[in-house]
Amino acid sequence: MKLITSSFAFPLAVATAAVAPRSGPAPPGPWTAGVWKIAQGTDIFFFGTAINANGGKFWINREPSAECPSDVEGLDCSAYPGSETVFTGGNGTLSLNVAVPGGQQVYIAEDGSLSYTVPHSGALPDGAVATGFARSRSEAFGAPVGLYNTGRYWSICPVGEGEPREIPYQLFIGDFKSDGCYGTEVRTYSADGVSAWEY
Repeated sequence: MKLITSSFAFPLAVATAAVAPRSGPAPPGPWTAGVWKIAQGTDIFFFGTAINANGGKFWINREPSAECPSDVEGLDCSAYPGSETVFTGGNGTLSLNVAVPGGQQVYIAEDGSLSYTVPHSGALPDGAVATGFARSRSEAFGAPVGLYNTGRYWSICPVGEGEPREIPYQLFIGDFKSDGCYGTEVRTYSADGVSAWEY
């Protein structure tokens, strides 16, 4: 996917994702996240479509790639269905809320793709950014709790062809845009505990 620098102006609803929101405290504990893209100048819109971890990256309209090893003695994989992607943190750094020892950290790869570390390793690739994440409650529009990264825009980029609201989109963070991508907001929702052993 070719990424190009862009000086285009995001719609107001999207531009707020790159600046500090008017805010109150975000609820503590684990949470899920969803994409909010308002249809401005296009009929493409998403209202809370779930963000899922799959193959080291984050997507909408793609199932999470949760795994649980069957060869670990005493491990009950029925406790980790992995039916949703659950996060923790959002106060500087961000992680997947997994049970695997060592956890899995979320970061922005050098190409801007929102990514996460492999299980059992905290190693980040060259050029990765793992800080700047924040959750904050807005004062407007029903007081949603947004997820931000300091000074950076969020984008979703289509992968494949088909009905625009049904095909997979990959998440990117940065002040750039690739052909066919859309600026977006990300909102978070309280969740219960750990959903997956690992992704």
